[in-house]
Formats: sequence, C-alpha cells, structure tokens
Amino acid sequence: MQQSTLVTLKTNLAQIERLRPVGRVMSTDGHTIELAGLENQARLGDRLRLLRSDGSILMGDVLRLTSSGVTMLPDLPPHQVALENRVTLCGQVRIAPHRAWLGRVLDPYGKPLDDGPPLSGTVSVALDNQPPSAACRKPMGRRLRTGFHLFNTMLPITRGQRVGIFAGSGVGKSMLLADLVRSMEADVVVLALVGERGREINDFTQNVLSKSGGERSVLIAASADSSPTARMRCPLTAMRVAEFFRDKGQHVLLFVDSITRFAEAHREVAVSAGEFPSLRGFPPSTPTQITHLAERAGPGCHGSGDITAVFSVLVAGSDLNEPVADMLRGVLDGHFILDRSLADQGHFPAVN
Repeated sequence: MQQSTLVTLKTNLAQIERLRPVGRVMSTDGHTIELAGLENQARLGDRLRLLRSDGSILMGDVLRLTSSGVTMLPDLPPHQVALENRVTLCGQVRIAPHRAWLGRVLDPYGKPLDDGPPLSGTVSVALDNQPPSAACRKPMGRRLRTGFHLFNTMLPITRGQRVGIFAGSGVGKSMLLADLVRSMEADVVVLALVGERGREINDFTQNVLSKSGGERSVLIAASADSSPTARMRCPLTAMRVAEFFRDKGQHVLLFVDSITRFAEAHREVAVSAGEFPSLRGFPPSTPTQITHLAERAGPGCHGSGDITAVFSVLVAGSDLNEPVADMLRGVLDGHFILDRSLADQGHFPAVN
C-alpha cells in the first residue's frame, strides 16, 4: 500500500505545471462565459478553472474558439461570476488507470467517489482513443456463461461481442444489467452509470458489486445532477479503463447504462456550441459519437484481450425507431428487446 501511495504521489507531482495561462471574464449570458487572453493557448475540450468574486471555484470546458476569445461552458450555473474574474487554463482531461482501481468507485475524471484514497498509475492517457485496426482484429470468441438459460442457449453472448438491451423505463433493464454483472464470466468488469440518481449509484455499489466480487470491478459514475460534460465523459472514461485492461491481455466486460443519456449529454454540449438539432432533436454529430464509442469495444488485436460490451438503450415511449436506438442498432452485433407487457406479468427477463 505504501508503494502504491508513493507511485501516486510521484505521478501527481510530475503532472503539476509550473506555469498556467490565465485569462479574464469578458461577458456571460447566464449559460456560457466569454473569456479573453486564452485564445492562443486553449484547445477545444480543455478544462478551465474560474475564481469567482466570492472566492469559490467554478470549473468548466472550452466550448468554442475564435480569434477574439474563448467560450467556456461551466459545470454549474455561472452565479456570482463577475467581469474580470480570473480563469486558469488546466489543459486536457487525462486519467492514469491502474490495477488498484479495481474495487473502486470513481468519477469521469478519475477522482474517487468512495471513501478510499486517490490512486493513479504511472502513465496518464487521454479519454479519446482510436479503435483497433480492422485488419488486425481477432474474430469473436466462444460463448460466455451468463447465468441465464435464455442467453446461454437461444440468445448467446460471445467473447468480444457488442450487444444492446433496448427497453422503456421500468421494464427491468437495470435489474438485468445487475444480474449480468454478478454472473457473467470475465477477468475485469467496468461499469459506466450515466445520469443515474445518486441513490441508485449507492445501491448498485452496496448491493450489486459487494455481493458479486467487487474486487474485479471498476465503477465510473456521473449522477443525474452532474454537468453534461461529465455525463458525456463517463462512458469515455469507462471505455479507456476497459482498453487499459484489454491491452494487458485480459477479457473485459463493459457495461454502459445508458447510451441514451450519453447522447442526451452530447446534445446539450453540441447545441450550446451552436450545432443545429436536426435528427429529431439530436445534432448531426451524435451518430459519429455513438459509432466511435461502440467501435472501440469488441475483439482486440492478436496478443491482446477483448472487450465484451453491453449497452443499454432507454427507448422513449417504447419506440424502437427513436433516434438513439436507431443509431446504435446499426453498429451492434446483437439486440435484446424487453417487452413491457411481459414485464407487467412479472416475466423476467422480459425478452419476447
């Protein structure tokens, strides 16, 4: 434990920058904040740290860049922000995955949400990453034991497969995911809970992970009251952690609950940046974001492990043709559709 703490301390010290660019608040419309002085150093997606007039800190992201200034999307409403407040450029979001993350609950920035100490590896990586080359990827492997006769026989899930669970609200989607976490075979389990209520995150930690060998699991959570950028980064962080263990030759089981909330968070950010919502309320960049995330899962290259991914999709009004469900169906290897009429009869899982 002492050695791990020492490694974490050295890593954190190495990441401290001696100098950081500083800008000033020029204007705000109550949603975004216009800055001056950072236009030559800031990059899209960089983190910003604003010191408000009352001494409190407001974090945010670089949303737009122009020759005359930078637009900041704050994590919280910009109350108590005044003209000429100082804003520090914090740089790109990076995480440093480590085996010590197993059994922990973290936020999308790699900070602990449980009572444990902060931990990080020796190498920090960006959240975005390219999928393995299509030419070097292995074929999907053998079928996996899931704990359900239905998925062991008629609807098998194989190693490296990407499947979606499509369901309306209250049909048993989260319960099915929890049972799969407990019983599916894998070396490592990585979970992303996107936009869930805080009570549900705590319940999942206490009643699912603790009873299913939580020492093999990493939980990345962004609650419903988190900023849209945090909710958007939650599956990206989980995918990056899964890739870390995959590159070490392990079989990783990745759960994302849900892709719908990831798409909704992306919509909030994209519309704030000026993108026009054209796909029944979603901006044109949404399919690209979903496809890129899904393509990062699957079989790895020869010599590495695999990521078996289970994505849940919350279909509004049980409409399977709604935009997010339609986008995801085209990039997955299998689909499980939960039927509300079966759920109302107490049939579990409610797969028709």
